Amino acid sequence: MSRGVPPLPDVAAILEVLVRHEVDFVVIGGVAVAYHGFVRATRDVDVIPSPAPDNLKRLWGALEELEARPASLRDFAPGELPVAFTLEALVDLGSWELETTYGRLEILQHIVGKVDEPQDYAPLRAAAEGGRYDFGTVWFAAYEDLIDLKNIAGRDQDLIDIRALREARGDTGP
Repeated sequence: MSRGVPPLPDVAAILEVLVRHEVDFVVIGGVAVAYHGFVRATRDVDVIPSPAPDNLKRLWGALEELEARPASLRDFAPGELPVAFTLEALVDLGSWELETTYGRLEILQHIVGKVDEPQDYAPLRAAAEGGRYDFGTVWFAAYEDLIDLKNIAGRDQDLIDIRALREARGDTGP
């Protein structure tokens, strides 16, 4: 492994802690891409939590168990992040990339064009697909929502994921 590259996350361990704490969330990103048929390595677990204050308090408890702490972002040290890493900031809909006992976890509460406002979570969650595991059910962004999220992000990896997902499903979409 090269320097500065975080180890791959223990996806199941992170999801198990969130489920055990009864956190309502939807998985997006590379883990959701794998769920929908294109397995690839990913450096983190990306989740969008329900913005309900009680849910965010449960999420905070899960983050404490995971010994979560802000990851350094480019030239910023964790203490210099624009949103403080506190329960209050989480309830105020803060988002972070975190280091945990089991690898990186990204909490996303704002995605321009998809989850701009707290009420945008409801349709995302309603369309999500449940995957059953020994530790409970994990909700993954629906295929079309995942494609939308990848289009919104528009990074090279997102465009590769869209092509690979469409090929894996025989989807000839745009």
